[in-house]
Amino acid sequence: MNASKRQAQFLALQNQINPHFLYNTLEGIRSEALLAGLDSVATMTEALSTFFRYTISNVENLVSLQQELENTKNYFFIQQFRFGNRIKLHISFDGEQEHEVLQYRIPKLTLQPIVENCIVHGLECKVGEANLYIRIETSQSRLFITVRDDGVGMPDDVLQQMQSKLSTRSFDYVKRDEHQGGIALVNVNNRIKLLFGEQYGLTVTSRIGVGTDVAISLPRSKGEEPVS
Repeated sequence: MNASKRQAQFLALQNQINPHFLYNTLEGIRSEALLAGLDSVATMTEALSTFFRYTISNVENLVSLQQELENTKNYFFIQQFRFGNRIKLHISFDGEQEHEVLQYRIPKLTLQPIVENCIVHGLECKVGEANLYIRIETSQSRLFITVRDDGVGMPDDVLQQMQSKLSTRSFDYVKRDEHQGGIALVNVNNRIKLLFGEQYGLTVTSRIGVGTDVAISLPRSKGEEPVS
């Protein structure tokens, strides 16, 4: 298990933006923007700096669901500078009390890459208002997170290819996808399986003109090991 955790950490590191000067430069831009009275520019650069700081610093296998959701909401806020109110994010909890669920720990950089994939491949091409839903549920031993968009959906052949990639832990697919601009879904899936086992991971369903669902299955965990 220790070897798997080290491998998972390596994969996370491999997919992170490396130069620390990036968010330091953004902080400098923010300061200049505030001095010039450009509040919207300052707000945007602050959001970008926060996003990169979370991505780069304090590399660890697991973070709280609350941290992941905050990072995801910040990323979505950045996207709204581009799309405006045309895209909306909805987060809901079912079952246990929200405060309790937010303490569960999941692999760092699990949600944002999936949300990015939904925006780039599902919502960006949709005409009119578009919605992205994150629903969090629990069972006695598992944490289920579903990320759903009401975008354009996937053709059957593309969906089948994605399902095939997610069905096994293949390192042929562990790479940065330049078209997605972030960590690929298969990378997230691989890291979950490395940390927790083959019974966990991602599944994808989709319908053209309806949207795409990405279901994440994780063990309920408040530490480095699952809750029994």
